[in-house]
Formats: sequence, C-alpha cells, structure tokens
Amino acid sequence: MPKKNNPDIVEIEIYDQRYPLRLNTPAERADIIKVAEEVDLLMREIAQSGTVDSLKVAILAALHLAQERREQKNGDRQLEKAVNSGSQKWIQALDKVI
Repeated sequence: MPKKNNPDIVEIEIYDQRYPLRLNTPAERADIIKVAEEVDLLMREIAQSGTVDSLKVAILAALHLAQERREQKNGDRQLEKAVNSGSQKWIQALDKVI
C-alpha cells in the first residue's frame, strides 16, 4: 500500500474504485485528477442508461472516448488540409506578383 504523503503517488477514484497511480512528474497531479473525474462522470452517465455491469460500463466509456479522439484527429487533419490548401493558394498568388 502506498504511503499517504508520497508526492510521487496520486490516488484517484473512478466509479467507486480507488486507484493509486505513480506520477512521472509532480505537475501531472492536477491533470490526472481532472481526467479521472471526467472518466468517472462519463461512466456514471452510461450507468444511468441502465447498464449496471461495471466492466460493460468501462468498455462503453472506453469506446466513447476512443470515438471522440478519432473525431478530433479527423477534424485536426481536415484543418491541416485546409491550412495547407490556403497556404498553397497564397504562395501561388505571391509568385504571380513577385
């Protein structure tokens, strides 16, 4: 069991389960706590829909988060393509002028 005052350990709670996590840097503490709170909230929202099996709730939460990440990556790629396309148009326009 980790020491309560160990600065390298943060204890989080997700879906009524406590987990001690070792920190790589002390600066991670706030981020890890925030992420754990978001995961806990998502799992509780999923459980309210009628799913009571904690493993199923965790899998559904993981799928939800993976889908969000995928959508964000796709959006980032679309933005990158738009910026590159716009940049190319400006470069061509400048080449005509210069």
